[in-house]
Amino acid sequence: MSETEQQPPAMGGMFLTMFLMLYIIINPGLRVTMGEVAETLLEPRIGFDGAYPAVTILLAGMVMIGGTTVIRHLLVDWQQMAEVQLKMQAYNKALSAARKEGQQARVQKLMKMQPEVLMLQSGMMSNQMRPMVFTMLIAIPIIMWLYEFTAGLPVQALSLPWEPHWELQERLWILPHWIVIYSVMALPFGQILLRGLKLASALPQLRFGQLEAEHE
Repeated sequence: MSETEQQPPAMGGMFLTMFLMLYIIINPGLRVTMGEVAETLLEPRIGFDGAYPAVTILLAGMVMIGGTTVIRHLLVDWQQMAEVQLKMQAYNKALSAARKEGQQARVQKLMKMQPEVLMLQSGMMSNQMRPMVFTMLIAIPIIMWLYEFTAGLPVQALSLPWEPHWELQERLWILPHWIVIYSVMALPFGQILLRGLKLASALPQLRFGQLEAEHE
């Protein structure tokens, strides 16, 4: 890590993101309206008139996870995140080694670099929070619609591999059972999609590197 002075990251966007998130969370009328919009768009297509609730929950989860994953992939600078993580690991490793070896002069020198490390951490946090408003605009409407959809089902239970009679509205700790079903079925799809998007983004760079190597 260089010891040159770094410009602090712009934090206005992060505070605006937090404010908008808080506004959505504390405004029930807005959440209900968002759920009604999702109902209009999704129920005619994947509601199946309540006949296949597990399929509906799966498809709704895939829509939500797919949309939010693509947005995060496009808006987050993954290369910058990787570089910051490597710098922070190198700094922590160097500081730990200097302390173990009793190199007080080096420890003091590294401690003087802490403001730079904090700015790197703040920049990485701002980078991660950048897409959150957009992802919430997808996630909250779908969750609100699923809440109303599952509450209106004529049969309030599903037969699942781990439980033959799984009540949808009962809670596991604080989470309704239908949220648990959504998580089990949809979240692995998000991880696979994200890895696929990262790989697809890296392929042009790998090919360019291979061409350069061939020309050399």
